[in-house]
Order: sequence, then structure tokens, then C-alpha cells
Amino acid sequence: MKRRDFLQLSASTLLVSSGLGMSMTSSGGRRLEKVGLQLSTVTPLMLQDFEGTLGRIAEIGYSQVEFSAMGFLGRPVSYIQDLLRKNNLEAPVGRITPRLPDGFFELSREDAMKIYREKGKPEHFLDNVAHSLEIALAMEQKFLNLPALMPDQFSSLDQVKRNIELINQAGDLCVKQGVLFGYHNHDWELKAVEGVVPLDLMIEQSEPGKVGFQLDAYWIVKGGGSLDDYLSRFAGRFPSCHMKDIDADGNFADVGHGKIDFQAFTAAAIAQGATHFFVERDNPPDPASSILRSYNYLSQMTF
Repeated sequence: MKRRDFLQLSASTLLVSSGLGMSMTSSGGRRLEKVGLQLSTVTPLMLQDFEGTLGRIAEIGYSQVEFSAMGFLGRPVSYIQDLLRKNNLEAPVGRITPRLPDGFFELSREDAMKIYREKGKPEHFLDNVAHSLEIALAMEQKFLNLPALMPDQFSSLDQVKRNIELINQAGDLCVKQGVLFGYHNHDWELKAVEGVVPLDLMIEQSEPGKVGFQLDAYWIVKGGGSLDDYLSRFAGRFPSCHMKDIDADGNFADVGHGKIDFQAFTAAAIAQGATHFFVERDNPPDPASSILRSYNYLSQMTF
């Protein structure tokens, strides 16, 4: 089935065909059965106990994980696949990660970050995509998302247009292998550049069948945007979403403990074609508590 045909299916068909998982409550409401976790939320725990942290995530009830831009922290694909199977976890959505040198994870934080920043420059972009695509194919993933292009790459309209060229090239590269390339938003893509909102232009000037977008709820709201507006105006462009909450002061919050109406957001996201939802909170003070609170809210939420 072609991607554009897939996007034209009804929301109910999407739920069945994608394996999203949904149950009906006795009152007729819908409830998510598959809740995912973006593993950047628990990076400190992953660094301390990679295997134990994945086990705890599964124990809480999460059924899917999305690895961060740090990838598998030096572990081979076959080991990760075995570990996921052991814990009954899926990793259906991939992440662009740089092609890092041998011994990277033994370097000091300062030296590692120098390499990581260098590898994140635009001139390495397509090589990073090609490298990550190999991993995504080995993992049998159909979605591969870029965490972001950095704010300094949005300083002029010409730069924004160059970004669009890059994501379209990435889309061409991925679609040949049956993978949909995606871009994850932050708030800086919502800041007008020469009268143009970069995120809007990126969506408008990329092909739906080649480039998708991972909608981060927190950053849309933080940037002054409307979740309803993006989901309706660009329906069909968001196959996955990050469930990230914002408090009254604009800070990160556990899902369901901030301002965002996740019942309305989830219903609208599914209606336009979203098939995967991942809890995320940037640098939570207590990652273990954060992922538990967010899961408890979403597992009981009806919409």
C-alpha cells in the first residue's frame, strides 16, 4: 500500500492496521493500550543500568520504546533486539544518530560532546541519515526521525530553504527502502524568519509520502502554536507524537500534570493518522518517578 493511500484511511482503520492498540471502556470511551517511552527521559538511568532500566520500563506497562539520538549506547543491533524481545517491548520508530567513532562511549563527556556537535553539522546530515537508515532496516522500523536541526540553522530564510532541501533529500533516501523520514519539532521552528514560520514551510514544501513530522506537544505550545491548528491544518503529516506536558510557568511537567489537554490531543492526533505515542520529559528531576506518573495517567486516560 502506498503511503498516500494509507493516510486516506479512516482513523478506526488506522488503529487496527498500525497495531496502535485501543480498547473501549464500559462508558464508551477509548483508551490507549500501547504507550511508548522516549528513552532520553531516562538517560541517566540508561547510563547506569541499561538492561535493568528497560526491564523496569516494561514492568511499569510501557509496550514501546523510542531510543534517543545517542542510539544503543554502543550495543549491537542483535543484542538490542534480543533485549527487547525478552522484555516484550517494541521499538517501531527509529532515531537519527551520528556515525560515531569506535571508543566514543569511553571518552570524557567534554570530548564526546565535541565529536557529537561536529557530527551534527549540516555537512554530515545525509551521512547520518544513511547510517541510521541501516540500523532502522536491521530493526525493521518503518519510521526514522531526526531529533532537530539546531536553532542557528534557522537564522535566515535561505537557511530554512536549505533545511527543506536536506529533509527532502533524506526523504528520498529513506523512501527507497520503505522507511518514512520524519522531523521532530522544537519551539525555534515556530519563530518567524523573514515573515515565514519555518515549521509551516517545512511541512508545506515536503512530500507527504516521503517526509513526515513527529509532533512534540510541549514544544508546539511553548512556541506559541496550537496543537489543534497543526493537527487539522496539516492532517496526515504526523505519524507519531511526543506526549510531553507543560506547566503554568512554561516548564516541563509529567504527562497529565500540566496544562495540555491530552484527551483532546490524542483523539485529534489519531484522527489525522498518528499511530505511535511516546512519553517524553526533558531532564526530569526524578526520571523513575516521572515515567511512572506519566504512564499511570495515560493508561487510565479515556478520549
